[in-house]
Amino acid sequence: MRESVIFNAGIVGTMPRSALILAGGKGKRFGYKEKALIEIEGTPVISRIINTLEPLVDEIIISLRDKHQYNLLARLTGELPTAFDEYEGVGPLAGILAGLKTASYEYIFVTACDMPFPDPKIVELLFSRSQGHDCALIKRKNGSYEPLCAVYRTCLLIPLIEKSMRDNRYFILSPVFEMNDMVEVDIAEIEKIDPSLACLQNINTLDDLRAVRNDFTGS
Repeated sequence: MRESVIFNAGIVGTMPRSALILAGGKGKRFGYKEKALIEIEGTPVISRIINTLEPLVDEIIISLRDKHQYNLLARLTGELPTAFDEYEGVGPLAGILAGLKTASYEYIFVTACDMPFPDPKIVELLFSRSQGHDCALIKRKNGSYEPLCAVYRTCLLIPLIEKSMRDNRYFILSPVFEMNDMVEVDIAEIEKIDPSLACLQNINTLDDLRAVRNDFTGS
């Protein structure tokens, strides 16, 4: 078990923690290709994320849609715990719920396999800010929140997601907004660590992928 620094408490202590990578999406805007297998500089994006998160957390959970996808990714995910969607057609909430139910620890960092550039310092910041609270979310300049680069208190979010789904509310932030103690992390603070905000970059389309690859090649 790793030892972590609880920055906002001003003390050093142990805080076992989880991370969840959502990989179960079908990639409709990406021509139904397997996003987790997209390569950037020869490395699949899911491998990039796993490699970044492994030193930061005690467990990494991969959220998948079915056994077929598990078999496609098994060579990359190895023996990492996996969680399978219990519900179809409800978007990322199904994957988050499955992952939270699998998690072993109180706090969990949630991201997606199409966000290939998590920043270790920002992950640490979000964990530190979440301590003693329900979640820590990045707030953008337009007032919106980023739910897939965030830390949540596992046991509190599970029943809220279940209630949201019973009420047919599938917007990913619907259950989050029902949490009583949400910590906002201003985007300006994130920009000091990651000026280009690469940590929030999504690869949703082939154009997005080309732009990311061009950034790496400088073309």
